[in-house]
Amino acid sequence: MQRSTAIIAAAALALSAAAAAAAEYDLAAYLAKVEAANPDLALARYDLEAAEQGVKQARSALLPAVAAQGGYTRNLGDIEQPKAVAADPATGAFIYQEFDTNYDNELTLGLGVQQRIFDAEALARFEQARKGRTAQLSVYEVTRRNIRSSAKSLYAQTQLAQAVVAVSEASERMAEENYRSAERKFRAGVTTELELLTAEVDWKSKIPASAEARKNAELALVSLKNLAGIPLAEGLSLTEDTSRLPEAPADPELEAVLAARPDYAASLLSKEIADISRRAAYGSFLPSVSGSFSYGYYLGEGSEILPKYDQTSAKLGLTMTLPLFAGGYRLSLMESARINQEKAATSIAKKRDSIERELVSVRLRLDEARRRVDSALLVESTARKAAELAKTSFANGLATQLQVTQAATNLDQALLGLHNARFQYKSAYYDWELATGRQD
Repeated sequence: MQRSTAIIAAAALALSAAAAAAAEYDLAAYLAKVEAANPDLALARYDLEAAEQGVKQARSALLPAVAAQGGYTRNLGDIEQPKAVAADPATGAFIYQEFDTNYDNELTLGLGVQQRIFDAEALARFEQARKGRTAQLSVYEVTRRNIRSSAKSLYAQTQLAQAVVAVSEASERMAEENYRSAERKFRAGVTTELELLTAEVDWKSKIPASAEARKNAELALVSLKNLAGIPLAEGLSLTEDTSRLPEAPADPELEAVLAARPDYAASLLSKEIADISRRAAYGSFLPSVSGSFSYGYYLGEGSEILPKYDQTSAKLGLTMTLPLFAGGYRLSLMESARINQEKAATSIAKKRDSIERELVSVRLRLDEARRRVDSALLVESTARKAAELAKTSFANGLATQLQVTQAATNLDQALLGLHNARFQYKSAYYDWELATGRQD
């Protein structure tokens, strides 16, 4: 008995220490944590950085290309050739002598500069890369807003799961108290065995319900931590006031919504990119002009018969290239660009209709959720009064145990309905924020 008491005390102490060490997060703090540590947002940032590098790579085609080259050669072996140095007076034949005919040391230096003066296709590709970077920024903003909206809903859902745990555990404790009270009255001969058994069944049937509620709350908390990159072993306490609901918003104008939606902006940018691609296809028919400059230096020394030799050269060139025939590739490129333009225009119209339908749908959900909250508040207030009256009547012998149990069950259902209605309203409100492009 003493050992069991010690174990329970130790467990209670550990739970108290864990609760004391739990980090507190209101909704704003949790959203900040999500933006800082969410892995999907980190991947989106990498895509944004990659788009920035794509702009730099496209720009490099418009900048001068500079190359330098240098070389040194030390000839370890001599190349000898015979050379006439005299003539035999008797025969008149030449007398030859071997001489070193190559340099011992050779030095070469070179510098070249190549610059595109006009290239319509390269200019269009650069502009396309810049638009692509802007489009990727819109995609990142879409990802960020979607994740924030999901984080808000998951935060509210976790609070709902924890509220269900609180209601279930309170209901279990109340059922146990009712059973203990019925047990005492049965022993005193005041109540019947049927009422005692009814109270016992009601109490014990709530035990597995409480266990399931705790499991669901733990699973929701795991998902909440994963979304924000919080270690699972870290304690977490949600401090946002669940009873405080945002006010029902007014409907904005459609054009204002479209201007605030980054996904719609991305659709518009896709059309601009398609337009640039078509200009790039046209540019493949135009001539390209490039200029070049080269400088060279050569030094040779260390030969028996060759004098020291150095030479400097410099050249400036201008080249124009006119493409004449590419097997129909450029014509096909223009047709593909035209198809992409029409596809982008259709996507914009489709996106506009989708956003308009989404606004109507989320507005209906929001209004219905608001009415459900008002109704749940009335039901909860009525059920609470009924439970209190049943408890008082039972204590005075004017009500049965079954009536008390039924009133308590109705109150539990009313509390759960109120918590769920608040969650549904918050979820609909977060979807409305996302649909209207509102930034918090």
